[in-house]
Amino acid sequence: MKNIFPTEGASVIVSDDMCDMNGHMNVRFYQTIPMDYDDNFYNSLVGKDYIDTGFSFFTAEQNIRYLKECLKGEKLTPRFRMLNANKKLYHFVCAICKESNEVAALIETVEIHIDMSVRKSAEMSDAIFETLVRMQEEHKSFGAYPFETRLQIK
Repeated sequence: MKNIFPTEGASVIVSDDMCDMNGHMNVRFYQTIPMDYDDNFYNSLVGKDYIDTGFSFFTAEQNIRYLKECLKGEKLTPRFRMLNANKKLYHFVCAICKESNEVAALIETVEIHIDMSVRKSAEMSDAIFETLVRMQEEHKSFGAYPFETRLQIK
């Protein structure tokens, strides 16, 4: 999975409070793991303090596919791959991977660039866009993405 999803986030151990009445990780954590443990991915794009520039990214659309159960005590690692970018949007996927390298879930997301002064979409700077494109090309160099995508941007 390291080649398919080359950017690794911080690992997390599924705790008792993350589990639901069925004895597996509750669905809400499949969405929060990519957000809470993505420092390496997001920081490589714009850095922690990007909002201080007056701009940010909002989630425009998301699709989650649950492929394997995640049980209490399992170590999960979010891994990221940039799929596409244009001047206002970027499309990426996070795989929540088990220690066995099995993909437990795929969280596909489209983010939109926002001018926070008017809270509307705006084109990103050339420098940010070039960073996204560079990451996309680097990730593509590891080989074709082997999963069907549910979301698209032009």
